[in-house]
Amino acid sequence: MIIKLEPVNDENRDAVLALSVREDQPFVAPNDVSLRQAAEANAEHPGTARPFAIYADDHLVGFCMFAFYPEARDPEDRYWLWRFMIDKNEQDKGYGQAALSEIIRYFRENGADRLYLSTEPENERGLHVYHKAGFRETGVISEDEAVLMRMLKGPNRTIREFYGVDVNGRLRIKGKKGYGVSIAVFDGEDLDTYCAGSGRFGQDFPVNPDMLFQAGSVSKPMFALTLLRYADKGLIDLDADISGVVPEFVKTGPVTFAALLSHTAGFNLHGFPGYRADHEPLSLEDVLSGKGVTPRLRRIRPYGKQFMYSGGGYTLAELAFTRITGVALAEAFQKEVAEPLGLTRTGYFQPLNEELIGNAAFGGRLAEKEDPAHGYHYYPEHAAAGLWTTPKELVTLGRAISKSYREGGLLRKETARRMLTQVMDSYGLGFQCFRGDIGYHDGWNEGFLTTWLFSLREDLCVAVMLNRSTDELDWKQSYIAIDLFQTVEEDLAGKPGKRSLAALCGKYEHPDDAELCVDEVFMQDGKLYARFRDDDGESTSQLYPIGKKTFGRKGGFSKIVFGKNCLTVGGITCKKI
Repeated sequence: MIIKLEPVNDENRDAVLALSVREDQPFVAPNDVSLRQAAEANAEHPGTARPFAIYADDHLVGFCMFAFYPEARDPEDRYWLWRFMIDKNEQDKGYGQAALSEIIRYFRENGADRLYLSTEPENERGLHVYHKAGFRETGVISEDEAVLMRMLKGPNRTIREFYGVDVNGRLRIKGKKGYGVSIAVFDGEDLDTYCAGSGRFGQDFPVNPDMLFQAGSVSKPMFALTLLRYADKGLIDLDADISGVVPEFVKTGPVTFAALLSHTAGFNLHGFPGYRADHEPLSLEDVLSGKGVTPRLRRIRPYGKQFMYSGGGYTLAELAFTRITGVALAEAFQKEVAEPLGLTRTGYFQPLNEELIGNAAFGGRLAEKEDPAHGYHYYPEHAAAGLWTTPKELVTLGRAISKSYREGGLLRKETARRMLTQVMDSYGLGFQCFRGDIGYHDGWNEGFLTTWLFSLREDLCVAVMLNRSTDELDWKQSYIAIDLFQTVEEDLAGKPGKRSLAALCGKYEHPDDAELCVDEVFMQDGKLYARFRDDDGESTSQLYPIGKKTFGRKGGFSKIVFGKNCLTVGGITCKKI
């Protein structure tokens, strides 16, 4: 059998269009759709799409289409088997495997070092063929399709990177029975997910995009969002004194929802450790009275005078909310947030019901230490720590909040803007607010970590969830989320020319008492860097474009805006010398 690939042309086009797969193979787009997409891609970037007819001994048996973009910065975007099909009348004759060998040879001879493809995870027949040809899953799900790859040079090892980030290496995700990670990214157009490892330590329980994780303190902004939905309807007054609603815990007012949501009400109880999953239920009053494992709620700082992070304050706010509305938070969130956004895997599921347990991660080694069937803690403090969710649905939430901030939506525009405006120490109402255009919150429950951030300027959101909690993994996971966010943000902004970058270089002077300033901007290996000075001393960071003459700081949340012979960072103007 001799397999040949011939470009689709006027002579064979009609025959290619006549090819089709079986009715039980809905995983491949019709060839007319593929050829139309090829024409559109080549109109924008000539030569990117390459459609071919597949011949076996001069007999047409199938169709394939390649995507060639060798100049792409990310190796994952350079070489793709975009479409591949064998006609329904020519299947089970060995043509598919033989054609894949010829396709691999074509890519090798045209300079590719690796080849990617994607298909639905349910396409078992196709996956069998791809596996035989050496393709392996990367852990990425893009637009509901599993991404596979094959190395074409050197050993055929699978490179498990996500947007160029070595997630497994940095988080030490190893084997099928270790800890696991789940990530979702919306990059302005597509939703991509990445999953690796096990959702339950010691078990072969692969993480999948719909697996539930505890979100820890990301529960707090979800409570704030729910409460603000009521505020938009005139049912809650953020600035009214609510001390009379909870008099047993607030002896002297005032106290407002706004102060509690911004951590400026002065209460203790930073966080909560949770309880065994089979612990008897506790009420909010039980928790605040000190009848659980944490002390009684007390005000220990002057009201409204300083920032003091308080899960206890959020629990007090939850109690006041339920007394004012007569609705439990779990029910209110479902009605006001989950249902409008179409969320089915996010809620204050305390306790987690048996149906949801079937696809839920266990935290750390709690199954070994406490309860093999329920490897997670119970959190009666719903607003502070009781949320279960998935990265995919956190991305949906982040996008909805960002849209509300930009133009109104789930929340009124002015409400969203108040929520995401700093009150004190980077916190707004439920969220940390960085750089003036990023919403952020992270979370830590026993055995679980979460990092979630989204842009307020554009449709961009990242969520990372891990079923292990240590100090080291906490900051590593946060930096992975930031790296992913900044990679996409840079791609959306576009690359400025070298000449325009060079014009920004030079030394800058600044006030001696500036908390954050820039001494110098310079080029190195074609990239822009800045030498920063702050209270901790001097450091150098790469800058990346986020807008016209506006740059972000890699690995951090500083924004640098260049003007005529000056730049501004952190509200400080530095003049070019």
